[in-house]
Amino acid sequence: MDELIERWHEFSGQSKEEIAAHFNDDSRILFAEFFTKGLGDTGPQGAKWASAEEFAERVLDLRSNEKAWSRHLGDTLLRAQDLADDGQVEKAKQELISFRDTCPWIFFADIAVTQLENMGD
Repeated sequence: MDELIERWHEFSGQSKEEIAAHFNDDSRILFAEFFTKGLGDTGPQGAKWASAEEFAERVLDLRSNEKAWSRHLGDTLLRAQDLADDGQVEKAKQELISFRDTCPWIFFADIAVTQLENMGD
């Protein structure tokens, strides 16, 4: 999974024009694989893109969503740790459970689960 994430970040870190210029089978497969493994959803896997520009917009939208959830995970982990440090372990666990239950990204939710397990749940 790490190699897939690395390839995705390299690809999705380009400008819209650069992504559109690489609109080919390899990039569509990368998008579909990352979408499926990251979100557990096969929705756009077989999508027919109207244009290279539409594809580039979807790539950038997906990367933006991933970044937002990554920041949310970081905030949640910090809040949970602060709560645990203050002796509020149950509240800390609830923070992690709430994140796990709402986060669409499998690998981010898995990190919350690991932290939850580390707290003894």
